[in-house]
Amino acid sequence: MISLSSLSIDQTPPRDGATPPPAGALSLNPFSRDRTIFDSGAGFGRASAAVPVAGTGTPGAVVEARALSLDDGGAATTAWTEVATIDGAGAWRSSLAVPRSSSWFRPEARLKDLPGIAAQGAARFGVGHVVAIWGQSEPDRILSTFHDNTPPPPVADPEAVQIFQGPAGSPTRQFISNAQPLTAAAAALAATLIAARPGEKFAVIFQTVPGTDPRDLVDDTNPARSWAADRTLHAFATADGQHVGLAAMSWFAAPGNLGANYGEALFPLFSGQKTDGTAVSFPATITYGSGQSYRAGHWFGELYDYAHTRWVGYGPHRFDIDADMRDATHYAGGGDQFNLANKEAARKSWRAMLALPGATMFLPGGIEPVTYVNGYADGAGGWTDPSHPAGNTPDGCQAWARLTAHAILQAAGLSGWTAPVFDHCLWEPTGAWVELWSSAGPVTTTRLKRGDPALGTGQPHWTEVMGFQINGLPAVKASIVAGRVRILPNAGSFSYADTVQYGNGGATGMIAFPEDQIAGTWKNLPIVDVGAAGLDGVPVRPLADAAVVANTLPVVAPRFTTSATGPYFLDPVNLPAGTGALTFAGRFRVAALPATTAILFSQVSTGFDVELMNTGALRFTIEDGAGTKMLNAHVVATALAANVWYDVVCAADQVAAVLRVTVNGVLVATVPFTASGNGVFQSTRALGFLARNTATLQFVGDVEYLRAWRSATETGAAPATTPYKQILGPASVANADGWKLGANAT
Repeated sequence: MISLSSLSIDQTPPRDGATPPPAGALSLNPFSRDRTIFDSGAGFGRASAAVPVAGTGTPGAVVEARALSLDDGGAATTAWTEVATIDGAGAWRSSLAVPRSSSWFRPEARLKDLPGIAAQGAARFGVGHVVAIWGQSEPDRILSTFHDNTPPPPVADPEAVQIFQGPAGSPTRQFISNAQPLTAAAAALAATLIAARPGEKFAVIFQTVPGTDPRDLVDDTNPARSWAADRTLHAFATADGQHVGLAAMSWFAAPGNLGANYGEALFPLFSGQKTDGTAVSFPATITYGSGQSYRAGHWFGELYDYAHTRWVGYGPHRFDIDADMRDATHYAGGGDQFNLANKEAARKSWRAMLALPGATMFLPGGIEPVTYVNGYADGAGGWTDPSHPAGNTPDGCQAWARLTAHAILQAAGLSGWTAPVFDHCLWEPTGAWVELWSSAGPVTTTRLKRGDPALGTGQPHWTEVMGFQINGLPAVKASIVAGRVRILPNAGSFSYADTVQYGNGGATGMIAFPEDQIAGTWKNLPIVDVGAAGLDGVPVRPLADAAVVANTLPVVAPRFTTSATGPYFLDPVNLPAGTGALTFAGRFRVAALPATTAILFSQVSTGFDVELMNTGALRFTIEDGAGTKMLNAHVVATALAANVWYDVVCAADQVAAVLRVTVNGVLVATVPFTASGNGVFQSTRALGFLARNTATLQFVGDVEYLRAWRSATETGAAPATTPYKQILGPASVANADGWKLGANAT
């Protein structure tokens, strides 16, 4: 039972000295609108609502109340229940437990001792689901009439779904029906909810403003978004004392630049505490990352009582490419695509946030919607608006709306299926292939499910199932085999050192712009047909658990051997401008130390040289972006010996002005720079391995791997992220590498 002391529907009782109602009198306060919906607590596993009832009557009299069912001959009518004793001022208030039902109800009240004295509410109410959807332009497109260019699907029940929206702080409500669909996407949302939960009633509140960030929302000094306007919409939609049962969010466009700091920055807005559990008192300055901060005058706990509200965190949606790519997070020229790298980092941070002990207001993560169309053809052979769901195809806004509906239903336990993830993986023992599959059901693709023509051979990465990467590069041979995704090596056979992952970057698998958009490569992403209404299948969640996809091949390290004439390796493109850190790593051995020195790692023309000396020491030369030497032939006495395998990591950070050297997992040197530089490496120099520029100072020995990252850790260890470049044995693989120059390895 809930208290109604603060509910807006209550009427002021008679003032002191006023004439109380006559003996035997009873009245029932009306709801603010007809057909208001109360949430039944699905997010908590409940199926009933505490519906507020209040009124006036004879002081001291006992009031009984019930919910009168109007649509089923009274079958769902609740029993008369004693709810209150009228106070001395002639007022009473209470609540009435009403089960979730397909019926509209009217509240009724009577005096227990004079049951002929009764009152009935004029307005109807229902018990179903009250849902709020938060975000910016992506969910807002569901309601956009400007981008509404497809016929709406039929809506089977014209009273099942009502949508609240509040443009410019002026809230409105509309029932979604065939006669008034609002938009095709709104009709698709309604049709999906109705098909999944026939007979049940939904109130959906769109707390969406294009181009905004959660940090805008909570900062009253920021004009980009008004907390007061969102609060007004919330108050309008819950004016009769109902609670929002499910608050849903996939808000990653504007705040996606938080990257790995996403959870740390935004968790206080949900929980009122930092990620370490420390309480936050609002208004507050929220700090995150390396000294970043924002002002937060509000948090969601001002709107939601977490005894009645659960968050549906349905994960990042898709983010399309806007130029040709080398892989999911790098442009074709090798430069970082920071937006997509940030989205991947934010996806991981979001999941880590949901796993925090204090994240009890969240339901378990489920669907991450990636199988829909963003953007549209510009009529000149290109593609425009790749950031937003398309309004000119049912596979755009309509599909996005259906995926949103299913994400909410599934998270709340209102669907009879499990959100698909890749939870099984098999590495074929000879390295011939890797298979991934899902316990949710057989994996397929939208293209296969619809029987559409295959993509063809127009692009190297156009394969039956897209979105997979091998060692950080697109998999070019992936297919469905007996309900599993089978991935073949891009070359040769898989070895123990290989990695496979799905859904990196923006989780689209796209590489060629705009060819991939035009060809509809989204149809080649993996799905599982779980019977979700209106969909060919539900997308398999990007970024499988690393433990699931871990390589199980035996560690029989393939290696290659170099000679005095090669091979050596040189990047065909120069380092991107603004690169402030580099890390090199390799595993190698020599039969004899070099006569003078040999290059292990390099940036052309001594930009960052690592030389193995004839003493077993390592010598370093590092220059900044202007060519000024930060370290000049600096020697680290590592005392490496012949016929011993060594794992060496060399990390130079121009911003921190420090070199760190690790040998066999031990940090052996931390060397501050001897000069003051400009904080970056030279952008007119390329990275290389095993020789300087050409075959000068060629390394001669055995090599298992060579790696490079355009970043560095504070510990000197190799970064945990995918290397910018990796070269592995055996000789056939090394010789086929695109960077390879000089004689072949053996």
